[in-house]
Amino acid sequence: MARARDPDRELFLKRTAAALQLPAAAVEERLSRRLRSSLRVNPLRASDPAATLAGLASSDLVFEPIPWARDCYHLHGDKAAVVAAPAHAAGEVFLQNASSFIPAVALAPEAGHRVLDVCAAPGGKASHLAALVQNALELHVNDALRSDKLADVLELLGVKVAALTAHPGQYVDKFVAGPFDRILLDAQCGGEGMLDLRHPGAMRYWSMARIRKYHHLQRSMLQAAWKLLSPGGVLVYSTCTFAPEENEAVVSALLKHREDAVVEPIPAAPPDRRPSVLSWEGERFHPGLREAVRLAPSEFFEGFFVCRLRKLA
Repeated sequence: MARARDPDRELFLKRTAAALQLPAAAVEERLSRRLRSSLRVNPLRASDPAATLAGLASSDLVFEPIPWARDCYHLHGDKAAVVAAPAHAAGEVFLQNASSFIPAVALAPEAGHRVLDVCAAPGGKASHLAALVQNALELHVNDALRSDKLADVLELLGVKVAALTAHPGQYVDKFVAGPFDRILLDAQCGGEGMLDLRHPGAMRYWSMARIRKYHHLQRSMLQAAWKLLSPGGVLVYSTCTFAPEENEAVVSALLKHREDAVVEPIPAAPPDRRPSVLSWEGERFHPGLREAVRLAPSEFFEGFFVCRLRKLA
């Protein structure tokens, strides 16, 4: 029996195919298969990361190094075996989707930096930032919705935080004292990159009204975060969604109104990178967005968008 026509699904596939410059059938196929897991060995808990990984490996569990992300691996095998291992319970390894490794790599914190993660829950990216410099940074984490979960994850992973707050991201500049050398804004979004179209209710919450709502929220959050960034500092903006309204349009608005904002290349080479959207429904976006990373969903990667911005001194 043919599947009943779903106008929302058809519109979503048409829009996403245009944004990714792929056929709609290819988008549907990529979003209708099970994603494989990846993990990060956490040096804040694992005194010998290589030994920790060797202790997990077996004939049924193989780890493929991700060349652009230190201590990060694609998992070949059942992730349940990792979850059941003592190393997981001890915070020595942490399961994440591989796309979520890109923001920390792009932000590239250095020892001594003052760093803010605006929407930090559940804590994977914040803990990655801390791990890159062995906790040698002043880390401020904020999340308006899931601060309790965030605190639990950071404690498990051995992350030292200077402050944990629960302020709305769009007003963070009114409650948190800057400036910061590095800021991560992994913004609340429509989550299109995580949709699993195999499930009948996959499109339950999708709508153009929701996309427009997040667009306005994300613009406000980015503007607030930018005010807290020190001259010469770096801000990384990321989402797990495809809609250009939530990605290029948000960053382009900042670039058009802030002469001190420039886009920089990202030192990561994930597969299935797609060209940035520079024109959408009659609106032209800032040409600097060519340097942003836009990912199509693939075997190990959710659909994702990442942009690295520097504030000119």
